[in-house]
Amino acid sequence: MPLAVPSLGDEVLLLRLPEARDIDAITDACQDPDIPRFTRIPSPYLRSHAELWVAHAANGWEAGTEAAFVIVDPRNDTLLGSAGLMRVDDDRNVAEIGYWVAKEARRRGTATRAVRLVSRWGAHDLGISRIELMTRVDNHASQGVATAAGFTREGVLRAFATIGCGLTDVVMFSLVSADLDDG
Repeated sequence: MPLAVPSLGDEVLLLRLPEARDIDAITDACQDPDIPRFTRIPSPYLRSHAELWVAHAANGWEAGTEAAFVIVDPRNDTLLGSAGLMRVDDDRNVAEIGYWVAKEARRRGTATRAVRLVSRWGAHDLGISRIELMTRVDNHASQGVATAAGFTREGVLRAFATIGCGLTDVVMFSLVSADLDDG
């Protein structure tokens, strides 16, 4: 079933659907070696990857299996990154949250704000009872984002996910409905 696109944002950022006009900015941002190192984004990252991702994002919304957003500055629509829910599993009522932030937008709370907005929307509006967030064990910044966004560290899962250059250990965080006291 298609997902309804929400209006998510605050005074610092806006989350909206990825569009063709974002392709060049996405391509440029993903040239930063830390993005493919700490995410599932391919390296080298080509314009064709961004084109496919924008198309895939639209299909995910239509199928109800993924909810991808670009993070932009609400004042000028400058791309700051991407965040979204992936692998939405209706049978288990679980989804995974993923994100990346452009180098120039880091260390300003962008990832934490986006993760908080997307996860609360997923829990409150979509009724997802468990949202998982995985980071490589050496991605301390992302682990800080998870904690600041209200996720609970569950532990290390060995050889669990392909993030960066291959199968790696990850730190699993989760946010469950009972964790939310913010209405």
